[in-house]
Parts: sequence; C-alpha cells; structure tokens
Amino acid sequence: MEISERDYDLLVDAEIQVDVMLGKANLTIREFLNLSEGDIVSLDKVAGSGGDIYVNSRIIGTGDIIVMDEKLAVRVQDAMDSDTVVRYFFEERI
Repeated sequence: MEISERDYDLLVDAEIQVDVMLGKANLTIREFLNLSEGDIVSLDKVAGSGGDIYVNSRIIGTGDIIVMDEKLAVRVQDAMDSDTVVRYFFEERI
C-alpha cells in the first residue's frame, strides 16, 4: 500500500506512546503480593544490555539507559528504518 504525502504529513504529527522495557520477570501472584519496599526483582536481561524501545506497543529499536537532568532517558542505539515505522503506524490507523 502506497502512503501519499498528505497521509504522511498527517501521520507524523500524531502523538505516540514511547515505552522502554528494561527486562521481564515471571512471578506468581503470591510472590508479587509478598513484595515490599527494598525487595529486589531480578530481570531476564544482562546488566548493561540496555532496553527495548516500544512505540504504541511495537518494538522499534534498542537503546542504552542513561541519566539526564536527574531523570532516566534512553540513548537510541539501534532502530528500525523510518519507512518501516511509518508504514506500521499508517496501517494501524486504517
């Protein structure tokens, strides 16, 4: 499906949700309910491996987690090409 310039212009101004996933852990409900302040949940990723960047629930790249102005941020290291990303979002809006 071809994306017209008008459709592209409308799409790139749409707001998106960006999430960065550091890793996952499988817990039982009991384990989760027993968590308290100071407990540690071990994730499935190796330290220093960065996070997966999701846009509207689709993984689009990976990045390094950094601190910037006392807030967490992500430095993009690897990302899908822009044509593929635009096509994904265009298809979602149909």
